[in-house]
Amino acid sequence: MAGNNVVWHPQVVDEMLFYYKEKIQSEGKQYIFKETHHQKCATKLNEKFHTTFTQRQVYHKFHKLKAQWKIILETKNLSGANFDDVNKVILYDETEVVQMKNNKDKQAKYINVPIAFYDDMEFIFRDKHATGEFTVLQAPYDRVSAHDKDFIGDKNDSEAEVDPATQYDSDCLPGDSNNESSSLKRSRGEKRDKGKRVKCDDSALVDMTQSLRDMSDTMRFTHVTNPNETIFKIIDDMEGYPLYIRLALQTALATNEQVASMLKGRPMHAIHEWVARWVTDNFPDYCPPM
Repeated sequence: MAGNNVVWHPQVVDEMLFYYKEKIQSEGKQYIFKETHHQKCATKLNEKFHTTFTQRQVYHKFHKLKAQWKIILETKNLSGANFDDVNKVILYDETEVVQMKNNKDKQAKYINVPIAFYDDMEFIFRDKHATGEFTVLQAPYDRVSAHDKDFIGDKNDSEAEVDPATQYDSDCLPGDSNNESSSLKRSRGEKRDKGKRVKCDDSALVDMTQSLRDMSDTMRFTHVTNPNETIFKIIDDMEGYPLYIRLALQTALATNEQVASMLKGRPMHAIHEWVARWVTDNFPDYCPPM
């Protein structure tokens, strides 16, 4: 270690991850690490490598690796990305990677390069994001006064990118360590401040409405109207004939579109005259009511 910059050599990181991996293997995947574990890890590293790591530095390195693991998972899920499980490399189009680097996308440095300590990080952090781990924070850990070198070997690694102070999970935000209930602080006669009611997110309703509107538009523009629909409607209105005769007539016209098309342009009295003749020819036993 030199000055305020903490240098984490690969073998030191490997030993650190090995310590946490052993703990999980012996205690189970839901094991929760506390400050005493970070202190024991620091002591073990100092004894083996003759370093002077503090509990605080180990704590922040652990969280930094955890934050990097989140980015690695997000990078693996990029559309079109593949993963080489043998070499632990996320394979992605190099042109896209160049564009990502130009945009200073922090996912870019995990693409098309072997990811160090991949297996260990997967074992340690895979089930740790939803277990309520790190629910107690110590005050000295709320802000970082020094940054450490990235374990990937990026010499231009910026503090802003991996500052552990900005990489806390939602279950370990500063202030969660206050064990005193807020209700105990409130006097008995004091009225509870309910605050403003948060409006529900209506994005799902908007999406559903838009989908229904698109479906309606699709049905409207794909529905084909029969060009002789007018004549069918005229026959429907001829209630003097039974329904079975009207349906038979409409079926006959539907199968003979040329006749239906010619009939459609005739005057109404001519249409009635033609229909009467057709009924006589096809239903000779039918007697219209008097």
